[in-house]
Amino acid sequence: MKILIVSGTPGTGKTTVSQNLLNNFKAKVISLNELAISEKLIIKYDIDRETSVINEKKLVRFVKQLIESYNKLDLEFLIIESHFSDIVPNHYIDYVIILRCDPDELCIRLKERGYKKEKIRENVQSEILGNSANYFLNKQLNKPILEIDTTNNSIDVITKTIIGILTGKVDLNKYIIGKIDWLEKISQEDRLQIFFD
Repeated sequence: MKILIVSGTPGTGKTTVSQNLLNNFKAKVISLNELAISEKLIIKYDIDRETSVINEKKLVRFVKQLIESYNKLDLEFLIIESHFSDIVPNHYIDYVIILRCDPDELCIRLKERGYKKEKIRENVQSEILGNSANYFLNKQLNKPILEIDTTNNSIDVITKTIIGILTGKVDLNKYIIGKIDWLEKISQEDRLQIFFD
């Protein structure tokens, strides 16, 4: 069983893509967000940031147990998805795919989700700065860390791309981390002040 991490800022398509992959592989999905809620691993709710604060140590312990139990099944992949999936210990990780989205499109997606202005701003800034990618770079993994731009791609296209990556039919170099740079794009367009003031 190989472990695929699907990460990215909220609104980039992680949950939908991960569920879609189940149609193509003998696999299971662990959503860290759902797991933290179902196993009561939330320490508190941060009202200002409109987000739950998880008990990371307990969640990691629980994830390790789940990985061990799923390892006994005849699975091709275990998919772990969340914007904080970098908490998964390095030795469990076989692939990392970070879903990215153009900041303008991400604003639209998060508004449609009903996020408040400040929460949209915080998440879009995180996407511009590439936080999800940076968290994995800081882990110093010697496994592929890839990025896929979901901005103008359907869920089916993104799913097919990931299937190609996992089956070795797609050139990994096309998706290697570092090719998506929203900060550079927005700076060149002289629009930084729209997102940061």
